[in-house]
Amino acid sequence: MKTRSLILLASAIALAAGAALVGRALMRPPPPVTIVKQVEAQRAPVRQVLAAAGPLVPGDFVAGRALAWRELPASEIRADHYTADTDEERRKIERAVAGSTPRRALQDGQPLTRDGLVFSGDHGFVASVLKPEMRAVSIPTSAVTSNSGLVSAGDRVDVILHLERDKDQPPMPGQTAVSFASLASQTIVRNVRVLALNGNPAGIAPASNAPTTPGAVDKKAVPLRNYYESLTLEVTPRDSERLALAQEVGPLQLALRSVQADTVEQPHDAMRSVTRINDATDMFNQPARQTVVVQTFRGERQSAQSFTQSVSQAAEPDEPAPSSSIP
Repeated sequence: MKTRSLILLASAIALAAGAALVGRALMRPPPPVTIVKQVEAQRAPVRQVLAAAGPLVPGDFVAGRALAWRELPASEIRADHYTADTDEERRKIERAVAGSTPRRALQDGQPLTRDGLVFSGDHGFVASVLKPEMRAVSIPTSAVTSNSGLVSAGDRVDVILHLERDKDQPPMPGQTAVSFASLASQTIVRNVRVLALNGNPAGIAPASNAPTTPGAVDKKAVPLRNYYESLTLEVTPRDSERLALAQEVGPLQLALRSVQADTVEQPHDAMRSVTRINDATDMFNQPARQTVVVQTFRGERQSAQSFTQSVSQAAEPDEPAPSSSIP
């Protein structure tokens, strides 16, 4: 065959094959459409865990605004964490941990653990709540000196020493009986924290008496004020020596301080000042006066005249008393 005939034959075969392939492609059904549906990943379960609302150090009392509830994945929850699912459970746990103190420092948002808290009544509780370089000293008190039970553990107070001299004690040399002050008082310790009442630190934080039913008021839940015979205070080593000596001198009176910090600092002289009876009242500032009766004789007649004078002043004539004459 000639070369031209072969080329034409090959071209015809190629065109036929191409037409067959195109026809087959056109007759083939389209591929099915694949729909991809995005499914949200299942959220890991979380629980409410009791945590610190701010930095807490040993000596800080755990209660109220120091606590907060935060969500934590269930995989990160430990057996010693405080967990709750309902508001009732959360309030119950908050009341249970109130008054405790952390064994170690806690950061903001760090969960509280059961073995990380020291509770009232546990061994070493008072030592745990003591600040560094501070001492715990107990002083006697009564219903009057403790403000009728208004002082609670955790409050801050001033300690006032009251001195009453023996009435039979004579005044010092050169001191008149009027200026002799038999009563005096002085604030010997300022702004110290109450750690325990009657040696018991229970109630170091305010007790929560919230009613279990919304809107209900439980009158029996109102705590009664107790009277205490001793208070334990957190003081410096120097103040502990002052209190130990002051107990032997006279009774100690407590003055409750405000929860708000003082804006005016007391000068050093004011802190060491002594208040005497003349500083409290003017009743004893008036000079003592006495009446002197003078009898005069004029011949056979006798008369009496009275004069009043101050202890420290010369005699001043007063209205003469009715004179009596003797014939």
